[in-house]
Amino acid sequence: MIHALYFLARKPSYDEAEFHRYWRDTHGPLAAKVKTFRMYVQTHRIPADGANSHYDGAAEIWFDGLEQFAGMRTNREYLDGAFIDERNFVDFTRVERMATRDHVIVDGPIGGNLIKGVWQLKRKPGMSRGEFRKYWIEVHGALGAQLPGLRRYVQSHLVDEAYEYAEPRSDGVAELWFDSVDAMRASFASPEGKALQADGPKFVDAPAGRFFVARDHVVVPLR
Repeated sequence: MIHALYFLARKPSYDEAEFHRYWRDTHGPLAAKVKTFRMYVQTHRIPADGANSHYDGAAEIWFDGLEQFAGMRTNREYLDGAFIDERNFVDFTRVERMATRDHVIVDGPIGGNLIKGVWQLKRKPGMSRGEFRKYWIEVHGALGAQLPGLRRYVQSHLVDEAYEYAEPRSDGVAELWFDSVDAMRASFASPEGKALQADGPKFVDAPAGRFFVARDHVVVPLR
């Protein structure tokens, strides 16, 4: 499946609470009508130390394949509903779209009261995509799987087709779920967490990365 991530920023006329309420309660039911969505999750940003992203969240949508993802451009269920509504609350000058394929490092639940860290990653200069992906899964992923209190860990790798015309801003997204912000903080303060953080600069361009903490709102469960 294709995992599409639409990183969103709110219009200046919305405060944080208004944005999240509108996205969840008004926009969510409109997007849920699109039958080509295999799954649709709203990732709502929450306050947390260390965040450096300007996004207020991400709409995460799973499709059967790239054909269905590209078909959104002509999908009337989307164009006549959710697409029209997006202009009501989204600042289109500050959005980013990514088409990825998931690698589940640690399987586990989503939604409910769980929180997750969302990292947009860029590979180090001079490292090939293949080298980056292999290291991320086999070395960094193995380290991440050892984090205490980790409930779920997914790496979403940007599809090859995204590189055909220009170098993307990000090569992938890491999402790690925990029971709470405190649990995530304690996990990264552990020896395993420190080892994971020390490994990052070996394959990631740290200044190019962006991070925020969020809570999932599952609009369309996997179908």
